[in-house]
Amino acid sequence: MFIERDLEQAIKSGAQQSPVIAIIGPRQSGKSTLIKKMFSDYTYLDMQDAAIFEFANNDPKGFLDAYKNEKGLIIDEAQYAPVLFSQLKVEVDKNPRPGYYVLSGSQNFLLHEKISESLAGRVYFYTLLPLSIHELKQADVLSERPEDQIYKGFYPRVYQPHINAQEYYDNYIATYVERDIRSIRNIDSFLAFKKFMQLCALRIGAILNVTDLATNCGISVTTARSWLTLLEASFILFLLPSYHDNLGKRVTKSPKLYFYDVGLAATLMGIDQETLIKNRTVYGSLFENMITVDLIKNFGSQGLRYALTFFRDTNQNEIDLIIETGGKTIPVEIKSSETPQGSFFDTIAWFQKETKNDQEAIVVYGGNHNQKRSQGNVVSWKNLESLYTK
Repeated sequence: MFIERDLEQAIKSGAQQSPVIAIIGPRQSGKSTLIKKMFSDYTYLDMQDAAIFEFANNDPKGFLDAYKNEKGLIIDEAQYAPVLFSQLKVEVDKNPRPGYYVLSGSQNFLLHEKISESLAGRVYFYTLLPLSIHELKQADVLSERPEDQIYKGFYPRVYQPHINAQEYYDNYIATYVERDIRSIRNIDSFLAFKKFMQLCALRIGAILNVTDLATNCGISVTTARSWLTLLEASFILFLLPSYHDNLGKRVTKSPKLYFYDVGLAATLMGIDQETLIKNRTVYGSLFENMITVDLIKNFGSQGLRYALTFFRDTNQNEIDLIIETGGKTIPVEIKSSETPQGSFFDTIAWFQKETKNDQEAIVVYGGNHNQKRSQGNVVSWKNLESLYTK
């Protein structure tokens, strides 16, 4: 079953402008499937193939010359052949054909200094994350209840017939830790690394405390920071920065921690579906995570310039999300409750007054219907596209 991806239109537009298109994102987020569909007449090369890997890394010029054609080249899992990027620069400068080279990778090329320098000004980057709520809704496979959707997660593979989500995520974790991490960095203890991932999952939506993570995992703070960078680079988790426009020293400066997929995070937490439903604290954190990352997917697929932050001060006033886009600053509260309440707008009203901000406030909740209220807009978790299509 192929589910249409909202990012496709943006990629098509970029391929008409830039000689190199790079599609990055987590392993198994659907990158290979999408680029094969979009660029079906291109020559496809997979760096996980031993012969192709050896050729590319030992003779990058000969490799690119050998596969030249009229249409273009797809180089999948391109992070395994970083030596190619300098040669790509040479080829592109000689013949800058729009969209000729399509790269994909399950690591963030932007964090690789050599790649960024080699392709500066010659590449358009796109991030393909696991499926969005809108994409699942369009395909008519979105769960009715948010707790069911959280447990199932958003990786495309779990929407194929006969796939058990729990078994899929267990295998995903094992594959990621045992193969991907081993190829990226030399880690002494993979058990400790897996425990670190679990500890991160248990702190979803919390202010990042690296010392706490290191202590509970039995590793140094330096190692903890290194592992966080590694998990960010491979699209397992991300850090949401704090908002600190003009409110001075009262504002929390540390970021909050979230995962790119809540199904994967729930598996790392070790919770089953029944526990997820009963433990409202855990459920609330995962619901907040789901909405936050879905907005990242939505804005990214629309090619909109945006910044997402959160607000918290020393008096525990907190706004879950601040969206800054098109000159607007939009405060968003995220509530897992199925019944919206007027009190959900209380902290937003305080924030609006403090910052002299007159943008309409938004509350995203776990129910099914949008509402227009005097305090602001109430938006169903199923209708997040309404936040960026106005």
